[in-house]
Amino acid sequence: MTTFDVVVVGAGAAGLLAATHAAERGRRTLLLEKSARPGLKILISGGGRCNVTTTKLGRELEAQFGARRGRFLRHALRAFQPPAVRAMFEAAGVALREEDLDKIFPVSQKARDVLDALLRIASAAGVELRRGVAVQDVERQANGFRLALAEGEVTAASVVLATGGLSYPKTGATGDGYPWLRRLGHTITPTFPALAPLVVETGWVRELAGIVLEGVDLSSIGADGKVITTRRRPVLFTHLGLSGPAPMDLSGDVEEAGGARVRFDFWPEQNREAIERGWLEHARRHGTQRAESLLPRELPERMRATLVELAGAGGTLANLAQKPRRRLLELVRGLPIDVPRSRGYAHAEVTRGGVALEEIDARTMQSGKVPGLFVCGELLDIDGPIGGFNFQAAFATGRLAGLHA
Repeated sequence: MTTFDVVVVGAGAAGLLAATHAAERGRRTLLLEKSARPGLKILISGGGRCNVTTTKLGRELEAQFGARRGRFLRHALRAFQPPAVRAMFEAAGVALREEDLDKIFPVSQKARDVLDALLRIASAAGVELRRGVAVQDVERQANGFRLALAEGEVTAASVVLATGGLSYPKTGATGDGYPWLRRLGHTITPTFPALAPLVVETGWVRELAGIVLEGVDLSSIGADGKVITTRRRPVLFTHLGLSGPAPMDLSGDVEEAGGARVRFDFWPEQNREAIERGWLEHARRHGTQRAESLLPRELPERMRATLVELAGAGGTLANLAQKPRRRLLELVRGLPIDVPRSRGYAHAEVTRGGVALEEIDARTMQSGKVPGLFVCGELLDIDGPIGGFNFQAAFATGRLAGLHA
């Protein structure tokens, strides 16, 4: 049996940072990865390009995770902000560039460069990485921990769990850490797929497959009729429903509610009364034009035609009655769609839910129930929107765990 100061389980973004920072402190550190290929989720993220972090900082960054999760992450994110993540990669030879929606990608557009850099950094710090080694159980002992492996066992003074959640099972994500943490006394909040495309069965939605909308608001609506989350990000209509950043950002809300309603606002910057006054003036001047002419020119022609059809507002403006005109306005400012589910874990970038945050010390990532046990990354009940936020959280929480394990 081999003894280490620190054993980190899971060689993803959080685990690699945790192992690196533990080893840099002079701790004899073992990093265990059950797959023969570490960092598979890094390799497939961002369409194989890997959006490593964001340009957002401070409170604006924390707000992306919601009030409760943002408060928990505050110390981790402020101690290791996006510029520090960028500096880490650039020092390792990975040039980065900013792209739309505050995203940061490698100039090479290769996720492999990101993973290789993380592996080099860990190796230089003295981390011992063992690939293809599955942990079967983690047990607390009087002077540390025993980890049962298929080929034996190892012991450690401290253990960092960074095994990830349930998203992208093709990468080997099976939620291994959840049962270990339950047995060690932790609460695992209900888990749901998040950042996945939405399934919509409404016919007109599927008929618009291929259409992309920008500059519109998409909101998830709770059972009480109140808005849960609003995103002003691109929306892609598909043959199965809705994809793109805005719909995927709302998928966790949809799954958590067991199906929900989402709502479009196609003209979010405009006041309703001003829109109606403008429409009346436009109709007075251009009575021979059709109702589509009232809608924002930025909307694709097929989208404008669909809105007019749904409102029953066809024909010329001179013949457009008050009722269909106001129905059209209602749809422009709040078109609801029922969404029964997302496309699930197979298409989800992250997992919502996990280890209850009140059971983890936000300044160290140490368990409040088991001294010497640290939890970081996607195992925690943390998920953010598309845009490098989840990698940023993984790096920041993994770093804290490694600094204190």
